[in-house]
Amino acid sequence: MIVIAVYWLFLFILLLPLGILAKHVLQLPTQNAVITLLLGIVLLTCGFTLTAFFFKLGAVNLVCWSALSLASGIYFKGEVKQLLTNFGTSLKRLPTYSKTAIAILTVGALFKSAQYPFITDNESYYIQTIKWLNQYGFVKGLANLHVFFAQNSAWHILQAGVNFSFVTNRINDINGFVFLICTVFCVSESEILTQKTRYWLGFVPVFSLLLFLFLDVPSPDLPLLVIVPIIVHLFVTEDSNNSNFKIALLLFIFLVSIKLTILPLGILFVPGLFRKGNIKFALLTGIPIATLWIAKNTIISGYPLYPIAYFKTDFDWAIPNNLFNAIISGTADYGYYRDGSLPAGISMTGKLLLWLQQRDLARIVNIATLLVLGILPFTGILKNKKYRLVYVALLVNFIAVLLTSPQFRYFIYITLCGSLLVIAAVYNYFRAKPVYFKFLAIAGTLAAFVSFVNVGLSDLTRNKLHQEVAQPAVSQIYLPERTTKLPNLNYLKKTTGNLDYYSPEYNFFRYGTADGPLPCVNTNQLEYFEKKLGILPQLRGETLTEGFYSAKIK
Repeated sequence: MIVIAVYWLFLFILLLPLGILAKHVLQLPTQNAVITLLLGIVLLTCGFTLTAFFFKLGAVNLVCWSALSLASGIYFKGEVKQLLTNFGTSLKRLPTYSKTAIAILTVGALFKSAQYPFITDNESYYIQTIKWLNQYGFVKGLANLHVFFAQNSAWHILQAGVNFSFVTNRINDINGFVFLICTVFCVSESEILTQKTRYWLGFVPVFSLLLFLFLDVPSPDLPLLVIVPIIVHLFVTEDSNNSNFKIALLLFIFLVSIKLTILPLGILFVPGLFRKGNIKFALLTGIPIATLWIAKNTIISGYPLYPIAYFKTDFDWAIPNNLFNAIISGTADYGYYRDGSLPAGISMTGKLLLWLQQRDLARIVNIATLLVLGILPFTGILKNKKYRLVYVALLVNFIAVLLTSPQFRYFIYITLCGSLLVIAAVYNYFRAKPVYFKFLAIAGTLAAFVSFVNVGLSDLTRNKLHQEVAQPAVSQIYLPERTTKLPNLNYLKKTTGNLDYYSPEYNFFRYGTADGPLPCVNTNQLEYFEKKLGILPQLRGETLTEGFYSAKIK
């Protein structure tokens, strides 16, 4: 916890001046410290992405960006002081129960971030993606080695740039920091806007248990969960200089570079683009971020719009069509049906019926999403035309995911955002007393601590890797655990063709690699694709820096 707290303090000090620099470049006159920190995250992520084309994301890279941050802090020292003053004042003005909730969440988030990671994707590609960035930057055709590396999210690029990999392998904890600052923003803004009715952002702490599940890994789902409500809030709150709209648009573009599934939410911004200057701002920010995203996808997978199939390049490192189709269709089918392959020739109607019958946690989230989207039109909140557009955007986004790859984690931010609106509407309809809101806020924060206890998760998931949670330990107070839940896993060095690689000695699942030395890929995965698709990954040259391609097996 102590190490994580120092790390988060470093992130705050690093990001605030960079955020001020970004807001001056983009002419966004915000005086909110959290929004400024988010702008700093956008700038730093773009910077790291650009750097990764030429260099590894190591010590030199971090020192250079820290120097820019320091120079910006000195140049804008007056603004830094003012933002810190504003931040402190906003915290002091919070009522006692809100301060208590934030204090509890801070301690809980620090402890959660110090534990072993929970989410299985961390063991298949989060760790390894970040490790490749730390040691090599972007590598041509890396997706041929492990197809999940094709995702290479901007969130992992950001984490790779600030994880101090040159010092330790125990820090991949940016999620906890972003969760905390976004929660502080939501609570603070809610207190400002709450007058006769309770503003919906204030109910974010109620969902702390859900959010805590994403804190101990650099999951790209977390920024969507905590930033989408902020985007909606900025969108529906007018300001005289249009900066709220522009900040919301920039954060949305940033989230698209993290996870493409959020793209349909962009319907929100279509009417506002016709205002003076907004198209220019959208192009000024969107084109550079899109260019970096396309270039990164091209290098890693050969598909500029990955995971969209169009415009595949002819580079020798482009992943073959059969591998691309296998992983995309497999991921989509898994969203509809988790107990094997879909029946041959099944219609979309049949797929949707199977989706409704999903089991475990997926069924809970699926049903909850349908209920939330079904209830929202009857809450009265849609009398406001901006909230009507919010609802349409959430609904279209959900339908788009439902018809393509409906894994619940791909639309859980829709569920969360819609739930906040529904709960607030119900609370305000019954004119509930303030004491009930205080109870909900404190109860929600305390519920997050359930994530520390092994409560028999087998009833919610059949994934054995998700059926146990990390156990608290005294050592976690001063030293975080390693970035993998399998720290003692051994690796065997193997060879196939011209590729020497490391494979887990224990095959905990086909795509599992955990924290193995580079290049790391599971032998079971190689054998599976060799048998099914007739391909094997091979080096393009004599060194790893030259990348990989998929060789056909005769």
